[in-house]
Amino acid sequence: MQSPMTNPNNVIIERLRGIVDRVTFHNADNGWSVLRVLPFDNPHQQETVIVHQTKVFAGATMEFFGAWTVNPKYGRQFNATRAVEQRPATSAALEKYLGSGLIKGVGPKTARKIVKHFGSDTLNIFEEEIERLTEVPGIAKKKLSMIRAAWVEHRAIRDVMMFLQSHGISTLFAVRIYKEYGDAAIAMVTEDPYRLARDFYGIGFFSADKVALSIGLAQDSRQRIMAGIRHVLAASREFGHCYLTEAQILSQVNDLLSLDVRERLPGLLQEMESGGQLMVRIAETAEEAGERCFYSRSLYYDELTVARRIVAMEGAVTVDRPRVRRWIDMYCRANHITLSDEQAAAAEQIVEKRFSVLTGGPGVGKTTTTQVLVKLLEAMGCKVLLAAPTGRAAQRMTDVIGREARTIHRLLEWQMGGFKRSEANPLDTDFLIVDESSMLDISLTAALLKAVPATSQVLFIGDADQLPSVGAGNVLRDIIASARVACFRLTRIFRQAAQSLIIRYAHQINQGTLPHIDSPFSRPDVWTAGADCFLLTRTRPPRRSFISLPGSNVSTIRARRPLIVRRPQGKIPMSFASARRFLPMPTN
Repeated sequence: MQSPMTNPNNVIIERLRGIVDRVTFHNADNGWSVLRVLPFDNPHQQETVIVHQTKVFAGATMEFFGAWTVNPKYGRQFNATRAVEQRPATSAALEKYLGSGLIKGVGPKTARKIVKHFGSDTLNIFEEEIERLTEVPGIAKKKLSMIRAAWVEHRAIRDVMMFLQSHGISTLFAVRIYKEYGDAAIAMVTEDPYRLARDFYGIGFFSADKVALSIGLAQDSRQRIMAGIRHVLAASREFGHCYLTEAQILSQVNDLLSLDVRERLPGLLQEMESGGQLMVRIAETAEEAGERCFYSRSLYYDELTVARRIVAMEGAVTVDRPRVRRWIDMYCRANHITLSDEQAAAAEQIVEKRFSVLTGGPGVGKTTTTQVLVKLLEAMGCKVLLAAPTGRAAQRMTDVIGREARTIHRLLEWQMGGFKRSEANPLDTDFLIVDESSMLDISLTAALLKAVPATSQVLFIGDADQLPSVGAGNVLRDIIASARVACFRLTRIFRQAAQSLIIRYAHQINQGTLPHIDSPFSRPDVWTAGADCFLLTRTRPPRRSFISLPGSNVSTIRARRPLIVRRPQGKIPMSFASARRFLPMPTN
């Protein structure tokens, strides 16, 4: 029997009831199963059902909830998100069910004898009077013990799966939960439903909260509020925060739970701190001096690791500075490289520092300085590793420096579950150079510094005025602001770079000056004047407005606010495709 229905999200869910004729495939690790089912409303037409189920046996009478799909290779399938086992509908189904391997010690012949002897009472016998199975010829006490143990195990699995699914947990997660918690799953989930969000990736606070409320946990319960606190602390990293203040936690928890927790929050925060569920640090910045800062445990220890590692790398390495200076002069003359005084001083002194930072805006020569520095280190017999946070940055570093650079994940040998490189298995290097360090978040930085040998030197390169990392923390800016490490700042803009309006405007903005940017609507000649930056302004107030570019080979660009656009090299005028490549287009 099939009938559509809707869930609370108004998504149509269909139902399929029938008898499992064959288990085509079953993955014991994750429960993914492919079944052939005979529907009650069309028993002569086998249907394919895809479901996650701990154990499924031929002959089982099942009720599946999900949706019909069409697989390009295998055709029509029913993808089930929920499956409920029911009593076998017929004697034949019951016989097949018991003899399918469900119960150790009961094969097809024994199943046939049991069903023939007890008839429609067979399942009641298993549930309530299983010792009566000895009435069946061939079943002695020893075999009865084996059958009883197998039946108890099957019933436990069935009860756990039905409990989890009845509270809105999909079959996929129900399988994972049972494999993790075993027969204690019902008790553990009932005691603390929010442990699901902590123990299983993919089950977040909102799913666990639905289970908790479904079980009957009060909306203002201590458990729910504490789970909300953990959630807002964990979610804060998505906005780049390492910690939250008490006022921020109060506001977010109130919104999350639709409760006023002002009176209870201080006590619960104290309880969670005492129990090690969160960590607290007293702020020392001018803006937040003396305020309590609340961290999730992982971010707290990541921040602590970075701080301790950098402090441990304070100090200098002894080098022959006059000899280093002579080598740089000779190398630059031989390769027709001209370094500014800032660049030369940075290259000379970085080789002395255990940990240092090379920073500066665009066009100030960070890359050229790095090229010379790498050659110098190699001439000194150092083993140098180059890395960057992203694949594109690593490839650019490789192209410019002429040495292989790797992403940090590749350098640390990421595998599912973590990095292979760590304190126990450190990197093989004398000097580690990390470009585009403004992209580093606190967790990746902690993992990287853990893998640096105690005798190695580290250089972070980047522009602290760029946007901070997507992840938690503003690592490069904070390292520079700490004034605990040597920081070499390049400020001179080279002639070639100064020809770029983008670079000139960037430096003007950093200096607090608002640049004047020409618009092609007021000065059409800027399209052909060689400029690489324009200002496109909206001239009309309607919600949807379109701007035509003079001479454009594509008719329109949608715009709702002023846009600063970079002109691609060699493409005049700019096309719509070019604009999309160089800036995020505004949306309505």
